[in-house]
Amino acid sequence: MTAQETIAELWTWSPYLAEGFGWNIIVSLLAMAIGSIVGLVLALLRSGSNWGVRHSGGALTTLARNAPTFVMLFYLAYIIPTEFELFGAALIFPAWIKASLALGIAVAGYVSDNALAAIRHLRRHETAEALLFVPAWTSYFLIIVMASSTASVIGVPELVRRADTVIGAVDEIGLALWVYLWAMIWFLGFSALLTLGMNWLSRHIKKRVHRPIDEGELPGSPLP
Repeated sequence: MTAQETIAELWTWSPYLAEGFGWNIIVSLLAMAIGSIVGLVLALLRSGSNWGVRHSGGALTTLARNAPTFVMLFYLAYIIPTEFELFGAALIFPAWIKASLALGIAVAGYVSDNALAAIRHLRRHETAEALLFVPAWTSYFLIIVMASSTASVIGVPELVRRADTVIGAVDEIGLALWVYLWAMIWFLGFSALLTLGMNWLSRHIKKRVHRPIDEGELPGSPLP
């Protein structure tokens, strides 16, 4: 294929591929939501005063942190039925939710560690330091977006799976390289935009962390 034909094919299939990338974002956002809630609960358990509760939270965090995501992806895909009946109603459990659950396990371990550090900062009234959790969380979201491409193996119609579909539909060996390159650019472009925003937020928070303390902020000093 000529360069012009290649560009025309990529342009023609771009809306289809964009829908696939939308699934990457959906899977990643749901994984972050599930994992963040579970991770926060684990962090609260680990910060408690009860020895048993604290160590239980630590053990669950270790399991979540070290669970192989790819294995969990297949495990949940096969152990959770795609369709089941509840109170007489047929319910569908789609593959993209299974993928989010698998990725959410890793998120839970990460959030538990970072949220625990944030909780300790808050207890010492170090609000600015605790806010550093936000850019750390955003950074991990970027990792999960990249990892969401593994959802293709259980049938989620995300970007990589759709790239395979495009290659099969066009049936041009020379196009495969360019389709995958185009898919990679989608991930890299999203990564660059998110990283810029994350760096700006991180710098803004770090300025607050390291800002000079005004006289009026010193303990026992008169109010301004």
